[in-house]
Amino acid sequence: MEQYKPAIKQGVTMAILSILVFLVLYAIDPLIYAKPAGWIILLAVNFLAIPIVFILLGVRDTKKNFSYFTFGNALAAGMVTGIVASAIVLTFNILFMTVIDPQWEQQLADEVLISTEEFMEKMGAPDQAIEEAMAKAKEDGAGKAQGIMGQIKSAVGGIGWYLLLSLIIGVIYRDKEPRVEAEVDEIGS
Repeated sequence: MEQYKPAIKQGVTMAILSILVFLVLYAIDPLIYAKPAGWIILLAVNFLAIPIVFILLGVRDTKKNFSYFTFGNALAAGMVTGIVASAIVLTFNILFMTVIDPQWEQQLADEVLISTEEFMEKMGAPDQAIEEAMAKAKEDGAGKAQGIMGQIKSAVGGIGWYLLLSLIIGVIYRDKEPRVEAEVDEIGS
């Protein structure tokens, strides 16, 4: 595991940055993730930018520890980065939702319903369609895993995304053939 220390370091950094982004947005508006702007930020920052950058850095920095960096090594480095970040963020999320703000998850779900209803009204949807959509949304929300199980399910989904990113980055960063180190002619020096 010594060879993958750079990937572990990048995973820790990725988790800390993700948590800081969440906390800043939470301080600005605790229910921002129920609004379109929150979804865009979540997608662009926490789903694309942060994971791509830090998995790339984890793989790149780990490559220096191998004389021949296979696809498997690159994939493992990317996954180590993602799994370390997921474990830290999962721990924070569970702590946040059980100790810091236990009502937040329910408040967020309620705000999503309100935002959806307002959006449908702005779009001119008939009252009947709005009522049906709201009933379906409430039914779907009741069936979703919440709390600790919801966070675990989300973390597993995140690890799946990190696997896909690691596969792509692994193909790019792997050595196609063994690197040949320049031999130094000690007699002539």
